This record gives sequence, C-alpha cells and structure tokens, in this order.
Amino acid sequence: QLLVGGVLCIPAVLKMGDPRVYSSLACLVIMNEMGFEIQDVIKTLYFFTPAEVPSFVLFLIFIHHSLTTCLGLPTILCYRSLSTLHWLCFDLQGAAAVSTFIYEYTKILDVTKRGALKQFLILSWISFLVMLIARFFHWVYLVGEFIFVWYNDKAWAFLVVGTLFLLIFSYFNFAIVLKSMYGRLQKFMKMSAEHDSLPSNL
Repeated sequence: QLLVGGVLCIPAVLKMGDPRVYSSLACLVIMNEMGFEIQDVIKTLYFFTPAEVPSFVLFLIFIHHSLTTCLGLPTILCYRSLSTLHWLCFDLQGAAAVSTFIYEYTKILDVTKRGALKQFLILSWISFLVMLIARFFHWVYLVGEFIFVWYNDKAWAFLVVGTLFLLIFSYFNFAIVLKSMYGRLQKFMKMSAEHDSLPSNL
C-alpha cells in the first residue's frame, strides 16, 4: 500500500502530464490512506480488548491516524492542486515504504555474523536518513508552507485545526519514529563495535 501510494504521487511532485490527472492520483492516495486508517481504528476498537492493546499503543494509533483521517477530505476539497499537499503525501508514503521494507528485510538477517551485521547497519542508516529527510527536514518546511498558505488564504479553521493536527503528527515523527529508529541504530552500532573488537577468526 505505501509503495503504491508513493509511486502514484511521483507524477504530482514532478508535475508530469495533465495537472488534473496527477492531482487526482495524489488525492486517490490520500483517500486510500483515509480508508485504511479508519478501518484500522474500527478494527482495533472492535476486535481487541484493552488488555490486548495497551493504552499507550492506542494513543500512538490515534496520533498516527489523526492527520489523514481528520484533514484528508477537507484538504482534498480545498487544496487538491496544491503541490505542498502532493509532496506531503509523497514523503509520508514513500519514506514509510522504504523504512518498512528495510525493517522487514533486516529482521531476517543473522546479526551474530559480521557480514550480516554490517548489511543491517548500512540498510538501517539508509532507512534512518530517508526518514530524517522526509519526516524532519522536509516535513518542517512543508508544515511551514501549509501554515503560510492557510494564513494568506485567511482560512482560519484550517489554520487552527490543521496546525494542531500537523503539530500532533510532528510529535509522532520526532519523538516516536525518529527517536526509536536512532535508538535501534545505536544498539546495533554498539554490537558492531563489540564484534570488531573480537579476533577476526571468531
């Protein structure tokens, strides 16, 4: 889903072809993500007991799903052709697709072996840097651009509510995603240093 979403946003961010077509593709990605997230919330609340889903996990789910679920449709209706929206969608989908693929692949590596551990670290660094660019540096720029657009348009409801949800999701990006990824990297970098300190014949 994430990979397909990221690919469908490429024409919009590169402005390839008819603007009506590539804007519609980006909006399709947003609608698809909305559907998935609403379905995920309903499934979590209906099929799982509080004992199975801790409060903190439920809190993270609501934070993660709040942005698209609450802002997706209003933003499509009012700003479907805005390149900032297309880039935001591309960054969220594309970076998550890369990160998820690498995360799942690295789970099958035997990190007790030097070669596999080095591969793990290289791929984990790639994943972290992609997320750092998309979910921190470019994210901050895009959030600022959205706020500026809403202010210029005197779209006060968007400015207040939209900024709130963007800040909530920013917390998720910085404090949950990037922090946990960096912590994982530190753990395995320490393991790599310990491996390197051992004799080469072990």
